[in-house]
Amino acid sequence: MNFILRIILPIFVSILSIGGGGLFAYFLLILILSVDGGGFRIFIGPPKSQTLLILALILLPFVIAVYILNKKKQNAIKKTIIASFVASFVMSFILIPYQSAILDFFKTPSKHVQSEIRSQVQQVIDRNQLPFVIDQKESESWTDDEVVRTVVYLRKIQEGDIEKNEVRAFIGTAFETDVKLVFNDQLVVNYVTVIIDKGKEVDCTNESYCK
Repeated sequence: MNFILRIILPIFVSILSIGGGGLFAYFLLILILSVDGGGFRIFIGPPKSQTLLILALILLPFVIAVYILNKKKQNAIKKTIIASFVASFVMSFILIPYQSAILDFFKTPSKHVQSEIRSQVQQVIDRNQLPFVIDQKESESWTDDEVVRTVVYLRKIQEGDIEKNEVRAFIGTAFETDVKLVFNDQLVVNYVTVIIDKGKEVDCTNESYCK
């Protein structure tokens, strides 16, 4: 019994505290983001009363546990619970931006974003009178496979090779998100791929097209 109280119980309650602290931080963030401030709401979450109830239910067992342990003079276990809960709570807020960045990285661009990128590409085509058309269906299919960036699939409407000046016309374009441009010749035999990641260097399958 002493072994359980000294070893097993602290480990068990610490694990529960870690989970509880993380959950408490999560629902607290939902509550903060869903607060209506002057008609502006960052996040539309569940009703505030429901979120507050969940927060209370998460916190209640730990308050009771700390109270009972305090009455029984179990200071070591009590400190373990409090430390684990607080550490988990704080770490959750520290890690949230990184979690968001990771999720954004692996999130396929929305149809709206893809449409905006294709519009930008079309503007470059029109402005420079380039002999290319955008294949929307292929672009969306390639984007689904690519996941991390918008792909624009272009086909040349004239015979001949893909010229360097045709590709270079897109190099200086400031896209709002990461983009891959796939240039195909008329017969869809030869192609050149250009990756323009926001804030990074341009990468080409054939470097001579980017220089």
